[in-house]
Amino acid sequence: MGRSNKNSNKGKAKKAVKSIKEENKYGKFRMLILILNLIVIFYSPFVRGLYFEAEQLPAEIFVLVSFAVFWIFKYMEKEKKFISTPIEYCSFGLMIAYFISILGSVSTRLAISEWLKYCMYFAVFFMITDLASTMKDKLIVLWTVIAASVGLCVVGLDSASGGKLVDWLNNVFDFLHIPVEFFGLYVEGRIHSTIQYPNALAAYLMAVFFVTLTISIISSKIWQRLIAGVCSFVFVTTIILTLSRGVMILIPIVLILYLVVIPEGSKLRAFLMALCAAVSSVIPVLFSPLAGRSRSNLWLGIALGIIVSLILTVAVEFLFRLRLKVMPRLKLKPYFLFIPAALVLAGILIVISIPKELELEIYNPERGTKYSFQKSIALKPGKEYKLLLDVSYMNNDGENSLTVLIGSRDKKNIMFGGNTKLAEINEKNSDTLEIPFTVPQGGSLVDIRITNNSEKSKVLIDNAKIIDGKTGKSVKNVKLQYKFIPNSVASRFENLMISRSFIQRQIYLNDGFQMFKDNWLIGAGGGAWPSLVFAYQSYPYWSTQSHAYFLQVAVETGIIGLIVLIMLLLSIVVQFITEYKYKKEEDVNYRILQGTLLTSIFGMFLHSCLDFDLSISSVFLLLWTLMALFNSGYRHNRPVVKGNDGTGSKPGLFYRLNELKPFNTNPIVMTVLSFAIMIMPVLFAAASSFDRKYEKSMSEGNRENALIYIRSAESLDTFNADYKVKYANLLLSSEGLTKEDFETAKKLVSSAEKAGKYSAETLQNAAILYMKMSMFDKGIELVDRAIELKPFYEEGWQLKMNMHYQLALAYLKNDEHENAKKHLDLALSVISNAKAKNERNMDPFAFSEKTMEYLEKMVYMKENFDNLNLGQVDKVKFQSINEMDIDSDNIPDQWNIVQKERVELSISEGNILVNNINDDTLGSFQTRNINFEAGKNYRIELALDNQEDINVLYFVPELHTKFVQLEKTGEGKYSANIELPSDYKAENTFIRFRFSKDSSIKSLIVTEI
Repeated sequence: MGRSNKNSNKGKAKKAVKSIKEENKYGKFRMLILILNLIVIFYSPFVRGLYFEAEQLPAEIFVLVSFAVFWIFKYMEKEKKFISTPIEYCSFGLMIAYFISILGSVSTRLAISEWLKYCMYFAVFFMITDLASTMKDKLIVLWTVIAASVGLCVVGLDSASGGKLVDWLNNVFDFLHIPVEFFGLYVEGRIHSTIQYPNALAAYLMAVFFVTLTISIISSKIWQRLIAGVCSFVFVTTIILTLSRGVMILIPIVLILYLVVIPEGSKLRAFLMALCAAVSSVIPVLFSPLAGRSRSNLWLGIALGIIVSLILTVAVEFLFRLRLKVMPRLKLKPYFLFIPAALVLAGILIVISIPKELELEIYNPERGTKYSFQKSIALKPGKEYKLLLDVSYMNNDGENSLTVLIGSRDKKNIMFGGNTKLAEINEKNSDTLEIPFTVPQGGSLVDIRITNNSEKSKVLIDNAKIIDGKTGKSVKNVKLQYKFIPNSVASRFENLMISRSFIQRQIYLNDGFQMFKDNWLIGAGGGAWPSLVFAYQSYPYWSTQSHAYFLQVAVETGIIGLIVLIMLLLSIVVQFITEYKYKKEEDVNYRILQGTLLTSIFGMFLHSCLDFDLSISSVFLLLWTLMALFNSGYRHNRPVVKGNDGTGSKPGLFYRLNELKPFNTNPIVMTVLSFAIMIMPVLFAAASSFDRKYEKSMSEGNRENALIYIRSAESLDTFNADYKVKYANLLLSSEGLTKEDFETAKKLVSSAEKAGKYSAETLQNAAILYMKMSMFDKGIELVDRAIELKPFYEEGWQLKMNMHYQLALAYLKNDEHENAKKHLDLALSVISNAKAKNERNMDPFAFSEKTMEYLEKMVYMKENFDNLNLGQVDKVKFQSINEMDIDSDNIPDQWNIVQKERVELSISEGNILVNNINDDTLGSFQTRNINFEAGKNYRIELALDNQEDINVLYFVPELHTKFVQLEKTGEGKYSANIELPSDYKAENTFIRFRFSKDSSIKSLIVTEI
């Protein structure tokens, strides 16, 4: 028996030696594959965040090649282990859910493209999970992420300070012929960096910020802790300069989670390092444009902030070393240090919230708007209030005046503009103001606008407060300005729950749930959200992203994908709890890191409920990288339940949930599969290259080469409807069109119609091509389908009007009067159809001038159908359609009221009623813009349904200097001829009217004579 044990031990020793040799043998190969992954992780944020397909395809190809090489490495190691942990199963399941959704997708091309992205995510996740098996490997990955994040910050901060470094980099890229250009990095006072969206950048940096906090705790080298501290400061500074409300609100919440999940003994240091970063970031903010400083001062603030950050980090190091010596003697717990830290934090919060008096500059519109100020506050509707203000003028010589205007906005006003005026006063040389007002029912926000009308003196306003109009009790102290917080920052965090952004997101969610209800089982396929959203919108917004990742997954993959995603989150939590319970003997640094990764993962998922940052591939790659590092420890070192062998003790539920049976696979099969999947992005990229060559050839007028290129693009990317449309259009526009080419074009258009059945743009383009092929009914059918997909957008309606107009003209020229009449009726029915579509539109649209022109000409054609002179149709410049009110505001769409306080327009019994509110002062109203031409003559003919004569005045800009009277030509009829000089500036011309009495307009027509 002893000999048997000796032989067994020798066998184990030999296997161990063999294992070490094999590990050394393949160690460099393993590191090479890890480096390939690090390259993707590092560069992806710098190529427009990997958001666009032009950048995604090369990344997918690179990752899939790396994945194939990875499985070759596994074959060499003779390892067949594939997925084994719950996180791996769920990650793989999410990729499969996107593959299944292709079957019922609204766009096969978009669904495949989205699935390829998830293949890339899973490949990176799985490779890093397997390769980053040691703490050293994990830190290499994390330092790569930190380096990329610092690069993002440097580029963003440089753009905020003037962009000298960015300009230099662009010149270098241009010189080296690298197809990369940095632009749009700092827009409207917010840092976007190369991710090109400030909220996504802030979410990215928030996740990495907690990583740097952890490195400043677990690193054994002081210089690494100092660098990590500086990086934390840079990340917080950049987050502040993104002005991302969601992230700034989330960071304290996620910080609490972080302090809860990391082990005892590290919480205090983590809190202090976070506090150091926050305190240091105040300095560059004070030197930034947010504080009214020149952009060039920002780098000075950054440099000072770095110095302060280093000093504070050293101070924390000294404090903790001192703690080890002093606290045991004083018998104090380490948490005692939380008290002074909390006091410092409280002091900072108090200081930054100190208000200051409002100073308004001298009235001078040429020097900006600092003479005026607006503050919005939330008050209970349906109540009486008073606004109290203390006013002082810096120069009391002469007459000074101040205007205070108070208005109210409901949710519709917040979203789409406008307000209800509640009170307005204009006080001269007053010391105190008391302004009573009543907030109407439904009013959500009260706007207070204060304007200094003095051209000699600045004005100071202080002690603003709202009191109850009946009891006189104080309701709210209004902080007009803060001493240390710029208005641009403070205003973004006021009234958050009734802000336009918050209401918008509620609408996005509501529209998304409607999409999910119609595609709940397997979803509408990857990329379905941007394809379907226009058909489900509550009002016309241009955002094609969900602003809620979980809802996006539900819409695109149905209940299957949503369940898998929820299971993924649960598996992360279960794994953390299992490790916490069964790996207590594990190295403390490992446990700190796991807590950090959990925090960053859930921080990113939480923010994805508010915004669309996970639609940006580089941001999502970061999340998958963090999940891979979190999962790696469990894959390589599973916890063992002590005493489980024969002791009768049973492992807990969480432990059993994590003990899934591994799924093994053949590395050769996985290698082949990786290369097979890689074919798709290679084909898409090649097709895109041919498309660019096609565009270049077309711009050069080389149609022969263009045809070769677009044919190649269409054959390589056969699901792409745009290539089919371009190919068909080029064939149909060729001078020597053959029957074979015509049939090819016909097949291409039919195929494009099927491939882009949920794309309004594709259907519109296909409709135009059907019209070219004289398939008129088919063309109009596709336009109608396009309108159903984008009912609130003008393009489809205008195209439909143009088609009916051209067909009606053509049929009339061929004496096919019945067909012409059919198209006139169909065209005019659009008015009622559009009005019906607008009933669910929160912000109803009206037709554009061009669409109205088509309608007006067709109304003229129908009214004069029996005696129509086709030559006269094109001379119609304006024809009133009195009942056209598709936005249902009871104001005819062809008319605009210039002075709403003086005149009203409404529709009644087919006429337009003009009502002067004040008989002493006539109000002005005008037609839509009319396309007059210089050097031509026009006739205005107006018909009124009035019992008595009135004076009708009209005015044409750039032609008249004052109102001119129309000549009465019959009972209720008025007319005038106008002659436009040859140098007349006809751009945006209209006819403005004033009526001396209330009137009823029967018709107005303007024609060229």
